[in-house]
Amino acid sequence: MTKDKTIMRSVISFLPYLIFFTGCFLFYGFFADYVEFYQEKLALFVFSHDYLISNIKQPGSLLLYLGRFLTTFFYYPLAGAFIISLIICLIIFLISKIISYLSGKESIFIPLIFGTLFFILQTNYQYLLFNNLGMLLQLVFFYLTTRYLKGYFPVIIFPLWYWITGGFAWIFVLMYTFFIALKATKKEWIRIISLFVVSFLFIYVLKQFFLFQSFNTLLIFPLSGEDTGSQLTFYLPVIALIALLPFSCKIKIRLPGWLGNHDKIVRSFYPVIPVLLISISSFICFDRVLKEYFYSEKLFYRENYDDLTRYITKHPTTNRLTIFLNNIALSETGRLNDLLFQFPQSPDGQTLFLKWEMYGEVLRRGGYFYYTTGMINEAHRWAYENMVMKGITPEGLKMLVKTEIINGDYKVALKYISILKNTLFYRDEAKEYEKLLYDDNAVESHPELGVKRKERIGHDFFSITDDPYVNIQRVLYFDSLNRKVFEYKLAYLMLIKDYKGIAAGLARLESLGYKKIPVNLEEAAMVCRISDSATLPDLGNLKINPQTEARFNMFLQTFQSYGNSLKTAEPILRQKFGNTFWYWAFYH
Repeated sequence: MTKDKTIMRSVISFLPYLIFFTGCFLFYGFFADYVEFYQEKLALFVFSHDYLISNIKQPGSLLLYLGRFLTTFFYYPLAGAFIISLIICLIIFLISKIISYLSGKESIFIPLIFGTLFFILQTNYQYLLFNNLGMLLQLVFFYLTTRYLKGYFPVIIFPLWYWITGGFAWIFVLMYTFFIALKATKKEWIRIISLFVVSFLFIYVLKQFFLFQSFNTLLIFPLSGEDTGSQLTFYLPVIALIALLPFSCKIKIRLPGWLGNHDKIVRSFYPVIPVLLISISSFICFDRVLKEYFYSEKLFYRENYDDLTRYITKHPTTNRLTIFLNNIALSETGRLNDLLFQFPQSPDGQTLFLKWEMYGEVLRRGGYFYYTTGMINEAHRWAYENMVMKGITPEGLKMLVKTEIINGDYKVALKYISILKNTLFYRDEAKEYEKLLYDDNAVESHPELGVKRKERIGHDFFSITDDPYVNIQRVLYFDSLNRKVFEYKLAYLMLIKDYKGIAAGLARLESLGYKKIPVNLEEAAMVCRISDSATLPDLGNLKINPQTEARFNMFLQTFQSYGNSLKTAEPILRQKFGNTFWYWAFYH
C-alpha cells in the first residue's frame, strides 16, 4: 500500500511537466510553427571542419554553434516544437531541483512561473533558441556545482565554462556568488573573490593578447537585443530572478492554518496550474498575422505561386513583404497586370520592388525581384551581400548556386554546392544542382534555370538600388522585348498613375506578343480614353473586353449617382470596384 502511494505521488509530481510539455509542443508544433520556420531560414548549419573552427573563435561561439545545430532540426516544425518544449521543461525541472536542494522542500509553482516566462519569450520569432539553451546550461552547471563540485574546482574550470557559454556564464557567477554568500564565512568569501579575479583576468588576457575585441563585447557576447527579439527589457529581469534563486529559496510562504493539509491542497492543483499557465500564455502570445505571413513565405520558397496567391486571397493582408512576394508570384505566372489591384499596393512601388537596405528583412528578400525579371547579376549581388552581412542562409545559398549556374560559372557554383551538400536537409537539392554543372544542355532544359537563362539580361550596367524603376528602364533600353520587365514597368506606371506612360505601353502590347489585354491594363485604357493627360493609342488587333467597358460605365454611373462626390461615393465604389484600377485612380 505504501509503495502504491509512493508511485502515485511520483506520477502526480511528474504530471505538471508532462502537461506543460504537451501544451508547449502543441503550440509550437501546430499554431506558432512560424517561429521554427523563421529561425531555420535565418542561418544554415554546415557539417564541416571549417564551419566548426569559425564558431569557436571567441567566448560564447560554441553556444551559438550548438544552438544553430539544434535549430537546423526546425526544418520539421514538430521536431522544432519538441526541442523548444524540451528545453523549457528542462529549465522548469532544474529550477525545481535547485529549489528542492537549497530549501529542502519540493516546489513546482515557482518553476512553472519561470517556464511560462521562457515560453512567452520564445513566442517571439526573433528570440533565438540559444537564449533558452544558454539559460538551461547555467542551471545545469549551478546544480552540479552545488551538489558535486566542491572547493575551488568551480573557480578553476570557470574560464572553460565562460569560453563555451560566453556572457551567459555570468548568470552562473551571480547564482554561485549568492549561494556562497548565504554561508557567510570568511573562507567562502575568499572563494567568491577568487572567482571574480580569475574571470576578469581571463577576459583581460583575451582582450590584450588574443581577440582584440572590446571589453563589453567579450563580457556579454552572444547576448544581444537583436537575438532576443528586442525583448531585453523583459529578458534581463527574468535573468535577474534566476540569479536570485539562492535567496528566493529562503522565502517561506505559509498558508493559513484553517486551510488544513497544505501539501495536499497544493498537490491537488498540480495538474491545473500548468494548464492555466500554458493556455493563457498561448492565447495572449499567438500572432495570426505572423503565421499567415511566414506561411506565405514558405509557399513562395517552394515556388507554389498559385497556392500563394490563393492563400493571400483567402487571408487578406497589408504586409508589404507579403504583397511583394505575391507580386513576384503573379509575375512568374503571367498575371501581374491581371490581378495587381486584387491586393493592397503601395503608391511608391514598394510592393513591386524593394529599395536596398542593410538591415531588417529587405536585403534577404529584395533580390527575388531581380531574379524573376532576368537581372541575374543583381539578384546574385543581393544574395552575396546578405551572406557577407548576416552569414549563410539556406535560401540565400540556393540563390547563389542558381545564379552562378545560370551565368555558367560552374566552378564557383560547385563551391556553393559543396557547402549545401554538407547540410542535413538540403543535400538532396545540392545533388540535383550538381548534376547540372558543366552541362549547358541540362541547364537549358531545366524547368526553372533554363527559363531564367533565356530571360537573363545580357548587358551589364550599374544598378541603382535606391530607385529600382531606373533599372527597369535600362533593361528595356537594351532588351525592349523583355516581357516580365515590361509588365513590371506598366504595373509601376499604374501605381503612380502615369497615364502618358500607360498609353505608350498599351501601344506596344501587340508587338510583344499579347493575345489579349491584361485586365488592369484594360481598366487603365478606359481611364486614358476620358483623360485629358493621355490619349488611348491604336491597339491594333487587340480589343478591350466589352464586359470591361460595361463595368466602367457602371463605375461612372455609380459615381455620378452620388453627386460626383468622391467622399460620398467611396464606400459603395470600394465595395463594388475596390479591386480595379479605377478605384485606385480615384482614391490613391
